[in-house]
Amino acid sequence: MVAFRTEWDSEPNPVYDVWTITNGGEILPGVLSPFTATMFAQMDSIGIKQLMDAYATRRRIKLFKAPIANFFGVTAGRLVLNVGFSVAAMSGLDPEIATAMASQFFQGSDDALRLIITATPEEYAASAAVAAGQRERAEDETLAVQQALYEDRLTDQALRDRALAPKAAWQRITHLMPSIIEIMNRHLIVSTAAGEMQVRLAGVIAAGGGDANTLVGLCSGLGNVESSKPAIALYDLAQVAKRTTGVRRAIAAGNATELLAGMAAHTKGWEHFTDEFDEFLHRYGFRVQGEADPTVADWGEDPTFVISQVRSMMWLTSGESPLAHVKKAAANRAKLEKTVRASLSPETRDAFDEALAQAQRFTAMRELTKAVWVLSIRQLRPPVLALADGLAAAGTIASPDDFVYCTFDEVGQLVKGKPVEGLRAAIGRRKRQRQQAEDYTLPNAWVGQVKPTRKRTAVDTTELTGLGVSAGSATGRARIILSTEAAFAREIEPGDVLVAPFTDTPWTPLFIPAAAIVVETGGMLSHAATVAREFGIPCVVLVEDATRIIHEGDTVTVDGAAGTVHIDARA
Repeated sequence: MVAFRTEWDSEPNPVYDVWTITNGGEILPGVLSPFTATMFAQMDSIGIKQLMDAYATRRRIKLFKAPIANFFGVTAGRLVLNVGFSVAAMSGLDPEIATAMASQFFQGSDDALRLIITATPEEYAASAAVAAGQRERAEDETLAVQQALYEDRLTDQALRDRALAPKAAWQRITHLMPSIIEIMNRHLIVSTAAGEMQVRLAGVIAAGGGDANTLVGLCSGLGNVESSKPAIALYDLAQVAKRTTGVRRAIAAGNATELLAGMAAHTKGWEHFTDEFDEFLHRYGFRVQGEADPTVADWGEDPTFVISQVRSMMWLTSGESPLAHVKKAAANRAKLEKTVRASLSPETRDAFDEALAQAQRFTAMRELTKAVWVLSIRQLRPPVLALADGLAAAGTIASPDDFVYCTFDEVGQLVKGKPVEGLRAAIGRRKRQRQQAEDYTLPNAWVGQVKPTRKRTAVDTTELTGLGVSAGSATGRARIILSTEAAFAREIEPGDVLVAPFTDTPWTPLFIPAAAIVVETGGMLSHAATVAREFGIPCVVLVEDATRIIHEGDTVTVDGAAGTVHIDARA
């Protein structure tokens, strides 16, 4: 039987054939639409070439054009990442570091080690020099871009883009794409640096006679990193809400419509909350589950999730607040730093201090560059909506909702007045394929071509294992949250254990009241891992079928060091 595929799947890469779904699933979770998948194929084809062309070892790396994927691929409709290509590309800077990073940060990477390249000392030196310059500039460049993007959000640019005719909307999208790709590449540069610096830190610790397993703790609890800011701001917003009776009552009742109407009507006494709410949406309204997909409405368009999390935050004590979590984790990290440093031989302590500073710097910077990349992608949302409406109004597609079932290239043809033969039939066929794809699953990692399997009946067990990514142990009531939208109807209460299929940055507020986190996907550098460590919350990822084996209300114990989840009692 032929393996299940969608029309927008990538073609097999003939050289780099080691893949993982664990990290891609939180960048863009679930089954992608044809438009989003092929847009990412464009970014992969153009962006990865631009990134690699900067290095002298580039000629040792084989690059491909879409529909063959280099780094970002699509399999059975889902975003996957090419571990083989990543390892080969990283080895163009330092083969030893690439080997260590592969085993530490990528699932199923052992087979990728055969793809490590060999270059001349001169090529390695030149590439390393380029990378050093890119890394040194990355933070300042990212902050400058972030400031410019926020200033743009204060203008009427989005409103003007939303009103564009199809041809002008497409021109706007193609005008924005090069800068989005540049920002994406900066994020990849910093992500690589973060992994490399952590590997180097582990090496220094081991050389000094210390325990290299302390690496994770040393690069956690770093303070107010970008991914923790929305949760901190939501808690502050909740404190404002508590001081205004009408606002407090509307939020406590879960009446988002009443609250939004009250703010729009400039209800007397609500001014302070309204101002703070608007400021929150200015800073973080670009967030949403699947935020790197411009076809998805963000918090700014639909603030229902924001309101639900303000409601949750209102009942937290100051000791349970996000900032309290951050301060506690930072204190634990500082204590660990002293312990580890004291355990090292005296001659390695200066090297430890330097390696620690660099590892922590780039670990935090990785969260910043990811946020700014997403912020840049959200600029595409208004012209995408304008395109969908315009093509539907012209009768090119039956409705605006059909837009996402066109490919990136097809949209380009349509706005130029070139008909796409059989488009309406293709849209219907792709809708069916996207629905079918929901019934299939992929392994965490594979080599070559994979055969997606139909979802099986979940195993009845009380013992689950995964990858422990944030130490600590906690017992609590399981709350099964399949999406951030579902969180509005099922609130996380203090002491609950959050069980989810995946998480990305918009899930962060859900972490705060949780005693522990259990996620079906992810890795050591995944969002769930990074944020759980930042807040000092036990977390286990890669727990297969967790949302189906664990039932709502079960009492579970999570051990974030051992990577185990035990169901103590069924609901």
